[in-house]
Amino acid sequence: MGFLHPKQPQKQYISNTTPEQLDLLEHLDQQVVLAVREDTPIVDGAVHACLTQAGYDKALAALQTEQPGRYGGYQTVLGLALDTVLQQEAGRALVVYGLAGNQIDFTLAKADLKPLEDVIDSFCILYAAARNAMPAEKAQTLMRPKTVWLLGELPKTGQEGEIFGFVTIKREGYESVKVFLTPDSARKYNEANRPVTPVRLAVLERFVAGKFAVIVEPHRNYWLELGAEHVQNRK
Repeated sequence: MGFLHPKQPQKQYISNTTPEQLDLLEHLDQQVVLAVREDTPIVDGAVHACLTQAGYDKALAALQTEQPGRYGGYQTVLGLALDTVLQQEAGRALVVYGLAGNQIDFTLAKADLKPLEDVIDSFCILYAAARNAMPAEKAQTLMRPKTVWLLGELPKTGQEGEIFGFVTIKREGYESVKVFLTPDSARKYNEANRPVTPVRLAVLERFVAGKFAVIVEPHRNYWLELGAEHVQNRK
């Protein structure tokens, strides 16, 4: 007769900060090092992201105490680390090391990250395209159903004389309408204090087709442009 070994309870994670307090969405492309155990990015139900060497050393020391094993570092960006937590069933939290002078480890439980899921998914698409890990055409197709944020307004009624407009950025011989993944990102670049308006990307692309292209997050390294090839009278 064998002995029954009771299943160890899963570690429960409670957030001690918020995504807003850490300004996560402003740092999605920030380089981080994950503490991985035997090539697995989720250790004890969490992704452990380290921003500094001291943070990485602290993470390894803590994890070796709780979950002994073969550990190593894996370099990625914060947005992909967040996506790992959100997309994998085993992921229950993100733990960030190396902030606040390495005195505090910040924990974000999966439930508190869920509202960011669509934005993180959009970032992953843009980031993959920017690194040539995904064809631009596929990235454009995946982004078209998504809601983005426009500086300005589109027509609401379609009646003659209705006033509308939007902010563009000059490109090589044409202009692109600027749109953003979040209202906060749009406000950061809203020097003229225009209305910040949600719009489905496919709808905007159709509305400006032939006159303007559309560029998503134009001020970041992972921008994506749609419709440039259809702009008429390019200079």
